[in-house]
Amino acid sequence: QALLSGVNEPLGNKLLNFIQNKTCSRFNIDENLNIYDKTHNVFMYENLEEEINFFYQSILEKTHRYPFACIYGIGNALLIKNLSKHYKHLFVFESEIELFILALSTIDLSEELKIYKIVLFDCVAEDLEIQIAMIFDQQSILEYLSLYEILINASYYLHFYEKQILFLNEICLKTIGVAVRNADISCFLPLLVHGQFLQNIPSMLGSIPFQRILSERKNKFDNAIVVSAGPSLTKQLPLLKAYQDKAVVFCADGALSMLEKE
Repeated sequence: QALLSGVNEPLGNKLLNFIQNKTCSRFNIDENLNIYDKTHNVFMYENLEEEINFFYQSILEKTHRYPFACIYGIGNALLIKNLSKHYKHLFVFESEIELFILALSTIDLSEELKIYKIVLFDCVAEDLEIQIAMIFDQQSILEYLSLYEILINASYYLHFYEKQILFLNEICLKTIGVAVRNADISCFLPLLVHGQFLQNIPSMLGSIPFQRILSERKNKFDNAIVVSAGPSLTKQLPLLKAYQDKAVVFCADGALSMLEKE
């Protein structure tokens, strides 16, 4: 019912029509909520709990305090449900109607859909660009469009839907460009960005300059270990702990918070 009104209504009608006339033939979901793709003969998640936790942490690190986030792939909806509490709006894009049906029949998103905390987009809809424009033109979203980035629900999507993700990203960037040009009559956005830059100066000045890091730590270690985030990082942490005193450890991305916890 939550899908049959507002911006979600076209997708809701499409799902209702599918349920009444067809059955899911390509995908199915098991008792552990892992989805099996019969076309490629693979499960969506190699290690469900580990992969969902990894993407949950990495997405939050990238979008800390963002008012919204854009994610490609609904998956089994567990990640979407868990992430939704951190944003005013979570925009979820999916190309497979069967995955919408499996996810929504497994995880209850009715409350989040009803208040538009989660908004679903059908990536094969003919009016997709119009739907995106309607959302991005809203003042509460427009002010933060410079934060836009398309994020991925699971490694499965990056492996099998890369072209669709790139195409979607082009549509979003094009729509953002139009929205900004239409709204920026009095240089509002440049002034907004400038104001945010000034607000962040104190924290930037309080950070350690890179050259000071080099001068203070140069030649103190013979070995260096570069760590980057990935689904297998959790398995490698025990080995990394064993050698942490014998090398200097560099974090290339969002792995820092995970290392600090361990």
